[in-house]
Amino acid sequence: MNDLNLGLIGNSRASALVDPDAGIVWWCHPRFDGEPVCCALLSGERRPAQGWIDVVLGGQVRSEQRYLPNTPILLTQLADDAGNAIEVIDFAPRFHQYGRMFNPAMLVRRIRRLSGRPRIVVRARLAEHQGAGPAARTIGTHHIRFGTGDHALRMTTDIPIT
Repeated sequence: MNDLNLGLIGNSRASALVDPDAGIVWWCHPRFDGEPVCCALLSGERRPAQGWIDVVLGGQVRSEQRYLPNTPILLTQLADDAGNAIEVIDFAPRFHQYGRMFNPAMLVRRIRRLSGRPRIVVRARLAEHQGAGPAARTIGTHHIRFGTGDHALRMTTDIPIT
């Protein structure tokens, strides 16, 4: 990775860095000082063998990234050479509950079609031990569970796991 033009999402407990192509390249779980499960920044490669989560739009030719005004919500728009486009919305939730601020150790990623019939692939290659090896994974019906050291991380989705 030659460019450190990255977007930051976070909620005072969890934070992640998102590259201009909607790839999560740095994320420590379950806290800032936790084990990095996305650690592609350490390798210097765009997409090393493990340590990232991304959204691939087939034939992508353009990407734009910005924050929603006055929010920590990051929007990344990807477009292909046939006029198809998607928007990836990334944030870490933070809200009031039971009289206090609740900020779970989680990230939310929403992918929305903007135009055409885009073909996308969502890939997750989490790592453990600062990228030394892939995190163990268990695949369920609508989730993938990654075992990373002492903690487990669950990615839930409504898209096909295959």
